[in-house]
Amino acid sequence: MERKKNITVLLIVLLTGLLLNPAAGQNHDELFFECYTTTNMEPWRKTMEQMAAQREPGNYDQLFEVVLAWYGYIGYCLGNDKEDEAEKFLKTGWDYLEELTEMPEADAAPHALKSGFYGFEMALARYKAMVLGPRSLSALKTSAAIDSTNIHYLVEKGNQLYYVPSIFGGDKEEALHHYKHAVELMEAGSKYHQGHWFYLNTLVTLGFSYQSMEQVENARSTYLKIQQIAPRFKWFNEDVWPRFVEKYGTSKE
Repeated sequence: MERKKNITVLLIVLLTGLLLNPAAGQNHDELFFECYTTTNMEPWRKTMEQMAAQREPGNYDQLFEVVLAWYGYIGYCLGNDKEDEAEKFLKTGWDYLEELTEMPEADAAPHALKSGFYGFEMALARYKAMVLGPRSLSALKTSAAIDSTNIHYLVEKGNQLYYVPSIFGGDKEEALHHYKHAVELMEAGSKYHQGHWFYLNTLVTLGFSYQSMEQVENARSTYLKIQQIAPRFKWFNEDVWPRFVEKYGTSKE
């Protein structure tokens, strides 16, 4: 009887914890994917802060997931006129990222993310571009020297090539090549599966890149893939796809 009582108490404690903290019973990837596709980012913020507070000291994988969550949330803030919040989380994000890059396990990815963080800094203060631009490029060079086939390097290098004016070395066609390669590597691996927000985000970026290069059918097939993966993708369904259909139609003429 005493053993059954102890098991019952344990179950009650576990269930109570899950009810008070739903994220504890849900995989982080699933939760972030749901937040990304519904644009309800409050659970994302709470979960990433919880991840940061509960991480084990010296655990590279845990800290990397924290930094990636910060990266996604800051990007969301900048895309939705939440500059003050973006600036706030960028400060703490830098602390985590610096710690990550100094760990012995650090590969190309943290240095690529550092380039992205410099991009966030420039988005918040464009007058700093002359100083931060070279730092961003330097971080990319470090990342490439470690592994030029790293997914995060390919995405950030693509961003640099896409957004920098051609007079300063930008090249949208080359950017497209990098985005495409990143997606291919994600689809061939298991880390960034179809239910991961970073894969979906990169797929959207690839679609935009195809569209900007007037590769309409490639853009269409990419967007249709997005619809299959995330049929309830709010921002895509309400903005991206309708704009594309208005200009190019739903199918090839």
